[in-house]
Amino acid sequence: MNLGDLLAELRENILNDRTDRVSGTSDYLWTDATLTRYINEAQRRFAVRGLVLRDGSTPEATQVTMVANQGQYVLHPSVIAVVSAQISGRVVDLPRVGHSFLNMYRQPEEQWYDAGYLSALPPGEIRCYGTDEEVTADDSGSLSVVNMRVYPVPDTTFAGSTVQLRVIRKPMDPLSSPSDVPEIPEDHHLNMLDWAAFLALRMVDNDDVTNMARAADFSNRFEAHVQEARNEVMRRLYAPQPWGFGRGGFSWEH
Repeated sequence: MNLGDLLAELRENILNDRTDRVSGTSDYLWTDATLTRYINEAQRRFAVRGLVLRDGSTPEATQVTMVANQGQYVLHPSVIAVVSAQISGRVVDLPRVGHSFLNMYRQPEEQWYDAGYLSALPPGEIRCYGTDEEVTADDSGSLSVVNMRVYPVPDTTFAGSTVQLRVIRKPMDPLSSPSDVPEIPEDHHLNMLDWAAFLALRMVDNDDVTNMARAADFSNRFEAHVQEARNEVMRRLYAPQPWGFGRGGFSWEH
């Protein structure tokens, strides 16, 4: 569905906002600009809470160019989470690690020695990444941005290489023209209108018990749709953890 279809559905069939309902003026209760703003917010909220917008191809959100001696990269503001990362041209994903893994150096005890704690990898080709670093404000001052840290830091030889991401993100461009199509999957287009209806009804006749009840009902229905969509996404992302005996430096003997 495009924005024109969504506006018609929201106004005529959900909000029942028709000019022939009352005599006299032919004005609607809500302007197209207002309902468009609510639809955009509904799409953004559905994407954030439902995690339904997965992307592995949009360059600005999924490609990160390595810079010599730079270990942290602020991702596109639309990125909510990174699903996987891979050096372009390779077939194996980079391992994901956490902040503690990359910062666990400790001074060894006098009678204890582990070379892994005594040295850091010099700059070179990256071997792992993490996304649990502190947030950094973007140009607009927003703190809701994702940082990606790579290890080791790239050297001059690896600089210019691209790390290809698979991400879960928010919509990039707001809907404005009647022909614009929402970025979230079509299966959720009608469901997201429940939040737009909630936003519209909460602003009209706040002392009207009927409108307040309808707004609450639309909010509850939206949250149910989001949870259903999120459950489906998590089912698709689920992968069983492999395990076995004799893989940790020892073996089992019969």
